[in-house]
Amino acid sequence: MKKMVCIVCPNSCVLDVTEKEGEIAVAGNMCPRGVQFAAEELTQPKRTLCTTVATTFDDNPVLSVRTDGEVKLDDIFDIMKIINALKVSKRLKRGDVVYKDIAPGVNLISTADI
Repeated sequence: MKKMVCIVCPNSCVLDVTEKEGEIAVAGNMCPRGVQFAAEELTQPKRTLCTTVATTFDDNPVLSVRTDGEVKLDDIFDIMKIINALKVSKRLKRGDVVYKDIAPGVNLISTADI
């Protein structure tokens, strides 16, 4: 049995998760989203990535960014290599795309105005 805390809603349910012969059983969830969270977390965990990107502007040397969707946990280091090589050279507004399709179907977006 594996214990995990569901992060889908504010309840933060403590889940007891067991896997037998490909079947996942979840206990401790207050809503059905806990079952889906546990299954995804065991088979293919994903996260929203938040970080910063370098810019060419003296008044804003870095820009805060995040992915507009979740990316596979296994891909984060490869995505960070791309992000670390970026340098923003045009003024952006919050929500503007910094890098399109940084992962399949997921963009890197600005979270601030510069």
